[in-house]
Amino acid sequence: MGARTIESVLRERFGHAELRGPQREVIEAVLAGRDVLLTMPTGGGKSLCYQLPALLVDGLTLVISPLIALMQDQVDALTKKGIRAAFVNSSLDAPQRRERLQRAANGKLELLYVTPERFRSADFQEALPTLRIARLAVDEAHCVSQWGHDFRPDYSRLATYRARLGNPPTIALTATATKRVAEDIVGMLGLRDPLIVRLGIERPELFLAATRVVFAEEKLPLLADRVRALDGAGIVYSTLIRDLEELHVELKRAGIESLVYHGKLSPEERRRAQRRFLESEHDVVLATNAFGMGVDKPDIRFVLHAQVPRTLEQWTQEVGRAGRDGKPSWCEVLYFEEDLAIQQGFVEWANPSLEYLMHVYETLRGWGERVATKELDDLRDELLVKNRADNRVSICLKWLEVLGVTDGAFESHDLRVVRELDPRELPDAVGSDAKRRADLEGLLAMARFAGGHEECRRATIARHFDLPVPATPCGACDVCTDADGWRAAHLSARTSLPTGDTGDAQWRRGDWVRVDGRHLGQVVKVEGEGRRVRIVVESASDGLRRTLDPRRARIERIQGSPHDRRT
Repeated sequence: MGARTIESVLRERFGHAELRGPQREVIEAVLAGRDVLLTMPTGGGKSLCYQLPALLVDGLTLVISPLIALMQDQVDALTKKGIRAAFVNSSLDAPQRRERLQRAANGKLELLYVTPERFRSADFQEALPTLRIARLAVDEAHCVSQWGHDFRPDYSRLATYRARLGNPPTIALTATATKRVAEDIVGMLGLRDPLIVRLGIERPELFLAATRVVFAEEKLPLLADRVRALDGAGIVYSTLIRDLEELHVELKRAGIESLVYHGKLSPEERRRAQRRFLESEHDVVLATNAFGMGVDKPDIRFVLHAQVPRTLEQWTQEVGRAGRDGKPSWCEVLYFEEDLAIQQGFVEWANPSLEYLMHVYETLRGWGERVATKELDDLRDELLVKNRADNRVSICLKWLEVLGVTDGAFESHDLRVVRELDPRELPDAVGSDAKRRADLEGLLAMARFAGGHEECRRATIARHFDLPVPATPCGACDVCTDADGWRAAHLSARTSLPTGDTGDAQWRRGDWVRVDGRHLGQVVKVEGEGRRVRIVVESASDGLRRTLDPRRARIERIQGSPHDRRT
């Protein structure tokens, strides 16, 4: 395929004048039918490397992606460009799934996005022989490797699924992969003589910084100061929801409105927060790491981490969401030693032992037909799980599902054990002490990065990923140059604060309010949008809840926590 054809499709369909970095080399390898492993930073243009070839040759490109929200956004963006793309996942009903699979079988789609779980679906397996699959694209390919920072059981079965399809040419893509993980991806997917392209953080517009915090009380004021000093849209990540809510109040005291995004919010509340953030030039979103996948916003000016993430891979992926427009952006992580204990707990909870998994299995089998009447919390109680962040039960259930030991789910009240489990059939990753040690070593590497100040940040990252180490100072990190000076020279302070409109932007879950000048309460839910917004307020005195129309009720929002004042 000639360069002229690649250039014309690039210009006419994707609106780009030229390819960047190694994109041409990768695209030509894909067009030649070669397997590829591409590691490129977030925002570097990985998706184009399989999307563009899909328009140049016959056949379907089947894209495997782990997140439903991510594929929804990608398909929407492609269809706006006139590209024939669709997705099939659990958000659709059975007739919709059949209709889309039929379109793919009839050659009316160029790209079809699916989750890896879809391969376990009977209707999808039945449709596979009718699909003329020319190539596979495995997004977030680090999920294949147990040594990666986001290993997922369903990804470990992709080599089997690929073999059923006749081992079509495959491109595996990820923003973060150490040399060990890259080698594991090649082996786990069975890639043959692949072109391997691995890049580090080669984006000089990102300023990388880490700040040590000695006392816990310093954290919130420091974060508030940073947000004040950085104009534009930004993300503040935190591991704990409690910390997000405290920071939300702290920013209010500073006169800065913020959005909050975490798993305890309803889907409607999460969608509202994400939509407003995407449309805003100034909003700040306080989020757990569930936020960001599929958020295609080029003008994010800063990404702050209130706690050290679990791995350096996770940090580099999340800060890569800043500055996709090529303009200067600020990326900083706060290092407080006591936070390491939180992450260490998450590591332990992410690595259930073989005995624990067998205990889950035996409990489900012992319940017999009664399992259909049970809830996930019943299983947690049976296993004496006290902390909601303890993810061992969910991980064990996923393995039992992937291996075909169970069918159905607690949520739909149709969970059942369909066959016996032989412990010898479990992959090595299950109950592996080697994986647990590797995860702890990953946390240690993150701690050394955030707590150190001796080597260029980019050099440390390059060394971690086994990439060439820069020979000269990068000039865009807090080791190589004065951080305050760089920020003053490249970024503006938050001079004009964003103001909420008269609709739902004015009210947030967690707001403290006074109703009719007397009754103190807290907003526990926000319903509707715009002028149809309603808020549910829980009384601080008797716990009763009232649904109120802010336009009709007399409601005063209290700045800060009411516990800081006489009420």
